[in-house]
Amino acid sequence: MARYSSFSGRDTPIAEAADIGFSRFNNRLRPDQLKDGELAMSVNGRMNVDGTWQVRPGVDTFGPVIGTVDDTLTLPFYLWPQVVISSATRSGTTVTITTSSNHGFSSSYVVAIVDVGPGTVNPNGNKTITVTGLNTFTYTLSTGSGSETYSVSGTSKAGGGIVGTAESNGAFGSCLFSNPASNNDEYIIIAQYSSAVAINMATKATTTIAYPSGVIVNSSVNMLQTFNKVFIFRDGATALEWNGSFSGTPAFTKVANGDYAATTYLDASSNTAITDGIVTVTQSSHGLLVGDRVYVVDNGSTSLVEGGEGYVVATVPGTGSFTFYAELPDTASTSVVYAKKQPSQLGFTHMPAPAWGVYHQRRLIVPYFYSTTGSSGSETITSRNVKDEILLSDVFDSDTYDRIQNQLKVTAGIADYLQYVHPFTEDNAVIFNRNSIHLMLGLSGSIADISLKEITREAGLVAQKSVVTIGDRIFFLSDNGVYSTSFQDLYNLRGAGLPLSDPINPLIKRINPDYAHNAVAVYHDNRYWIAVPLDNSPRNNAILVYNLLNQGWESLDLIDQQGWDISNFIVSGAGGINKLYAINSFGGVHVIDERVDGFDYIYTAPGTNSIPYPIEAEVLTRQYVFDDVGRKSFNAYEVHVESSEYEPSDADITMISENIDKEAPMYSLAESLEEDLPIGEDSSVRGRIGNIRAYGMQLKFVPTKGRPKLRMVKLEAYQAFRSVTEAS
Repeated sequence: MARYSSFSGRDTPIAEAADIGFSRFNNRLRPDQLKDGELAMSVNGRMNVDGTWQVRPGVDTFGPVIGTVDDTLTLPFYLWPQVVISSATRSGTTVTITTSSNHGFSSSYVVAIVDVGPGTVNPNGNKTITVTGLNTFTYTLSTGSGSETYSVSGTSKAGGGIVGTAESNGAFGSCLFSNPASNNDEYIIIAQYSSAVAINMATKATTTIAYPSGVIVNSSVNMLQTFNKVFIFRDGATALEWNGSFSGTPAFTKVANGDYAATTYLDASSNTAITDGIVTVTQSSHGLLVGDRVYVVDNGSTSLVEGGEGYVVATVPGTGSFTFYAELPDTASTSVVYAKKQPSQLGFTHMPAPAWGVYHQRRLIVPYFYSTTGSSGSETITSRNVKDEILLSDVFDSDTYDRIQNQLKVTAGIADYLQYVHPFTEDNAVIFNRNSIHLMLGLSGSIADISLKEITREAGLVAQKSVVTIGDRIFFLSDNGVYSTSFQDLYNLRGAGLPLSDPINPLIKRINPDYAHNAVAVYHDNRYWIAVPLDNSPRNNAILVYNLLNQGWESLDLIDQQGWDISNFIVSGAGGINKLYAINSFGGVHVIDERVDGFDYIYTAPGTNSIPYPIEAEVLTRQYVFDDVGRKSFNAYEVHVESSEYEPSDADITMISENIDKEAPMYSLAESLEEDLPIGEDSSVRGRIGNIRAYGMQLKFVPTKGRPKLRMVKLEAYQAFRSVTEAS
């Protein structure tokens, strides 16, 4: 368009406003308050370091398929009233159920079986039945040999089908397992109802890891790999551990439980020999670890010092021997009586049935909410009615906890409770309570040297799994939104500076408060990803993405499909470049930002193949007002777009004006170019707006095909009502 070199008072110059790059979005401020390069909204998009906005890469499924089709609830189905099961037997793959009253079911329809067995083959789940009598029916399992009689109780029932049957398909917890026996073998371990499954990240092969007989997992659990083991922490129930070996029949076992029975004296006959200052003690089941202390009670014919500070265990060749150093003459095998470390007056305890555990400074830190008593395998778990204490294990010993020396009370009686302990530096950890934050210092030394400092009572932790360390900063979800604070900045939370999520506060306000504790977060690809339950969803149905390179919120990631949710994030590379995996509620494993086309492939039900859905992306620019509060006439727009290298692109363009409020659809890319934007091509697309009079205007860009990039937006307008006479 032609421009004049100068203008007189009656001329109406054309003004231009443009963004030649995009770095973040902000939907808290009014769109006319946003700065250059800020967007009013970004849905399913990524903002690259070159300033382009592009439809995010698609989600892809990562096999294998979890669950079975037989367990999937399909339409039509009936909400049968529940009836109590009086007996259940299996012969081969056929299960016969007898109910205590007339069940009223019909053949060929789905009935949910709950809390039966579990037995050697799990009979629970949604099952298509064959009625054989008023009180009996049968159904077929996918596998099974031999026969068995299942145990039943008052909670063993049959009735209306359950969507995403928890008994068979629930993924109640998950974690990454790096095989210490291999350089690059990594697995995702998923805790299901009657067993766990290990998925090899390189081969996608699965291995079932059994639970102890009679143990099931039917509620949310936390999982952790440490001490070369994988732990399943079950709130109020004895934790499970697996030794990490895939040989034979891998299985979880209960951690040491019941009353703590420590072997006090080590007094095997001829148990000690001294050679060149190395004392070798042969003693079966000594239970010692490197760094433990032993005390000489009777030195026999040696010159070992009785009592005193004892001797530090130097090596532990096996469960039947250990060594320590003593500058004494060589001595042939002789009998010496040793004592292991003595507990304080309350004594040692085993792991106290915690809901979670954290590894830091060679110890396991757990909440101390329960006590475990009784005999091993027949333990009694009792609530202590205390919610603000933690317990630290002995060094390299997840089974031994000193209830005086290693116990810490966090809140000193204020109205608060423990949420999580997060290791931060070598010597410190941050203790997050629901309504306060504390620092625990001095962890590298003796437990007696640990000190606690309260940081603030004006911010607390909402979701345990939202806590992530990135460099020198900690990210976490509080009632006020997502905070990002360094070690020193923790003190600045007092009086509460603005949270990191302030620019997207309207989205934070949409988080379902009843299920916000389920939020999970992770650091990957220079981004902080946090999955949250928006609106009325009980599950994490959205991902908020913060780009650390751009220092701003990048996208609201949505897949608006029934069955899509995120129960956990896991980063794994299996010897290659790390990728981000999302596990949903029934165990479907997905790779985030993996596909190059404009589709998400997701599992929406257990036992079924993945289904492709087009990515529904949208970007809304700031409101262009040309630094003028008057009304303007908007007459033209221009966008610079580029197609991806893998497929053609198309998008719809809409102009949104304010005062007068109006949405005016423009031409699509294909209509303007008379074809889809070809693969790898870029174009400058211009169009007329039609002299819409308004205070300000935004451009909405909605991709409809492929993954186009938006590189630049420009609007043109001129001032309205410049007449010297009054407007009518």
